Amino acid sequence: MKSFFLLFICLQSVHAISNQVWTHVHGENSHDTKRLIDILSRSKTGKKLIQQAKEKAAQTGRTLLDVIKPGQGSLTDTTLLRRFSSRSPSSVVYEQKSTVFIDKESRTYDAILDLAHELTHFAFRENFNPYRKNFSIQEFISSTIEGKGGEVDAYIMECQVLLELFSAKVAKRYQCNEIIDKATHSISRKLTIQKFYQVGELYTKFSDLLEKQSLRESFPLLGKAGAVFISSAYGLPYPVAAYYEYRSVLEKACDNDKRRMVYFEKNKRSPASLAGSYQTLQVDYNKRCKELPLSLNLF
Repeated sequence: MKSFFLLFICLQSVHAISNQVWTHVHGENSHDTKRLIDILSRSKTGKKLIQQAKEKAAQTGRTLLDVIKPGQGSLTDTTLLRRFSSRSPSSVVYEQKSTVFIDKESRTYDAILDLAHELTHFAFRENFNPYRKNFSIQEFISSTIEGKGGEVDAYIMECQVLLELFSAKVAKRYQCNEIIDKATHSISRKLTIQKFYQVGELYTKFSDLLEKQSLRESFPLLGKAGAVFISSAYGLPYPVAAYYEYRSVLEKACDNDKRRMVYFEKNKRSPASLAGSYQTLQVDYNKRCKELPLSLNLF
């Protein structure tokens, strides 16, 4: 009976502070972040997620406090570093590092759900590499939406934590209501995926653009029903936002490769092995960069 009482007190405290801006409680980032982590861990799903995120952070010698930071918005920022030496420019080393930012002006309630969402990306998402030969737009869009640790997984995690910590507020959380199966009264992954591919009024224009590039058949779930999920980064339905993101990332990668080829050209007196490396780079560049995806002008 005593343990039940303590749990009741904890849950009461969660509801009591849910409307406070999460960074205004202690005025110290580390304490406020610890508090968010503590509240999220009171959810069974959140507790497991935190442990998995801790293990991921430890792989790079960091703690969750090193990973989670207040920011201008809530997002998981991943930086890809590419290194090669002047002596061996054909040997490239890649290093990726992710940081989770939680909107510093969010209410505690929203910040906890954002944390569940972003930690899902951090712990499980398989980071992409635009310098790979087979870095395709089909793979990028589907991975962004329904891949491991993608937007579908993140929203399901967010809504599951909502059900466990703030069940009385589920009715007010539009997106979470939309992915609950009316027959089973539980969150449906299949339904979530379907909702993510709804692009509303952009359906005809986006569908035509994909058709011109022989890509339409790769997205059979693309639907014309009203968009439920909108990317905060682009203000667009996720399939369209992912298309924009892919094109932007690939353009930057191609610009970097172009600069790298210039470096090779300046070292024509280098050993013959470099000439072979240059040819390989040139072939790879042409495969990936000769024809960028068509521009989608919506504004």
